[in-house]
Amino acid sequence: MTFLDNFGSIDPENGPARTAMFFRHLRADWRGLFAELRAERPILDLAPFAVVSRWSDVMDALSRPSTFQVTYRPHMDPSVGPFMLARDDSELNWQDKAVMRSLLRWDDLPAIRDFVGRTVAAALAVEGDTVDVVGLASRLAPLRVVQQSFGFYGPDDAAMLRWSRATQADMFHNLTGDPAVKADNVAAGTEMRAWIRRFLARRQPWAEARGEDAVSRLLRLAGTGGAGFDAERVVSNIAGLLVGAVETTSQAIANATEQILLRPDVRAEAVEAARSPDTDRFDAIVWEALRFNPMTTFVLRIAAEPARLAPGTEHEVAVPPGRVVALAIGSAMFDPALFPDPESFKPRARLDYLHMGFGQHRCLGQYVGYAIIPETVRQILRLPGVRLLGGEAGRIDDRGGPFAERFVLGITP
Repeated sequence: MTFLDNFGSIDPENGPARTAMFFRHLRADWRGLFAELRAERPILDLAPFAVVSRWSDVMDALSRPSTFQVTYRPHMDPSVGPFMLARDDSELNWQDKAVMRSLLRWDDLPAIRDFVGRTVAAALAVEGDTVDVVGLASRLAPLRVVQQSFGFYGPDDAAMLRWSRATQADMFHNLTGDPAVKADNVAAGTEMRAWIRRFLARRQPWAEARGEDAVSRLLRLAGTGGAGFDAERVVSNIAGLLVGAVETTSQAIANATEQILLRPDVRAEAVEAARSPDTDRFDAIVWEALRFNPMTTFVLRIAAEPARLAPGTEHEVAVPPGRVVALAIGSAMFDPALFPDPESFKPRARLDYLHMGFGQHRCLGQYVGYAIIPETVRQILRLPGVRLLGGEAGRIDDRGGPFAERFVLGITP
């Protein structure tokens, strides 16, 4: 039986059972599930949210950030303070994102990529016939960029990774509203902001801050009044440099690497391309690989006012204020309306993908991510004889949580 056959056999009043079935199918075969929904039920009504699966409908909702707003403001504000990512279509979002983008300069990218390449190559230079990609490289690369290129050092690696993990887990993955996960997030954010305040106090006067990292640039701008930020907005924006960087980047690196190695022909092409000084060909392989296992298959939004999903279509649905919708970006990237022959592995235009978000929620560090993710995967693919291990040993291990925790590959000593 198909998903919809099984779904229809459950009493419509039994919302929890219907939702549980959806998540079982999502874990077992998300591409098959969404292909069925795109064809037969483009908008699926579940108790916690309505699932939107077609490209055009997903993009329509993402294009209306005032109507369909992010859900993580109650999780973000108590942790890192009022922050632009939780302030859709607002002055705070417009101003802060513009300032922070101006500090993450385009001409920094070649040096960031070179730094990542050297850092990851050194980390992977280990003895033995296996390497743990997560333990050695995928978290290390973005962490070092936050420290060296962004200028947010933190007290030590362990504290920064703990802050990153706790904030990400609640802000973006706590679908059930687990109070313990939220408490860890608030504690991590409070600790992080306290450290940043002490760090900033040592760097007074800000207008004379030295360095060409993003934090030093921010301090000079804020110190002269050019940013329009008070001290707490400076703290929150520095915290945001870490919150959005480590775990999402690490997951992308692990997922893309796995998808490449699962396909012998793609693996052979990627290994060859990884040794070329021209990185464009290799990078295109990475972004297509990530389409087959993206960092997330859907993002949540909440209707701030009466609204309509898929307006003007036969499957148009009215939603009341407060209704949560799950916009299936993973499904959208397999919609043949924009991705012809979607089940075939063939690199496509980089901006067609939704890996970095869309519109007002396109990732602040989008182009930094375009450097870190493929360069880390490139260094992994340059390892001699790199391959997946057999069976469960060769799978990405999330240990029952939201993040990749271990991913062991075989290599030739």
